[in-house]
Amino acid sequence: MQKEILESLEDIGSGPIGRGPFVLKEEDENNDVKNKEEEEALSKARESHLVVAALIATVTFAAAFTLPGGYKSDRGTAILAKKAAFIVFVIADAMSMMFSILAVFIHFLISFIHGIECVKDEKIDEVATRILFGVATLLTMIGMGTMIIAFVTGTYAILKPSLGLAISTCLIGLSFFFLMSFVFRIICKNLKI
Repeated sequence: MQKEILESLEDIGSGPIGRGPFVLKEEDENNDVKNKEEEEALSKARESHLVVAALIATVTFAAAFTLPGGYKSDRGTAILAKKAAFIVFVIADAMSMMFSILAVFIHFLISFIHGIECVKDEKIDEVATRILFGVATLLTMIGMGTMIIAFVTGTYAILKPSLGLAISTCLIGLSFFFLMSFVFRIICKNLKI
């Protein structure tokens, strides 16, 4: 019975006057509930991503000041400064720090956009949030990858005299990229992307 009433209201609503208030109200309520659920899910995901990006920034910041191999006591410079693996470590650590801090900044920017009272167009706000969230996610993932590279090269720089241990540690660290691609394939296969 209720289905027939809604169908007749849709017929009436498609006339020259437009949709009736009953149909609009039901659609608006369904859209409001759906939008609130999506907004809550996005908010929880943003919080998790923000924590991950902040942790990466913290770890890379600490790694920059506790350099592998230590410092020369007379000058305060890095002992391994001229080694190729150490140079790659420093560059990868700096990139990881920059990408993760940029992701934190973007999450801050998303909160700022939501807080601005002058943004009246919710569609622009939603599109901007989704784009910025995607960019922040990508930057966080790149930060994770460069952090693994920093770990592998820093470990290699220290363990180079024991070549077998250095190589096995590098292979274990680099397995992250293989496992990451494996997980993405499983996710894409299950979601049929």
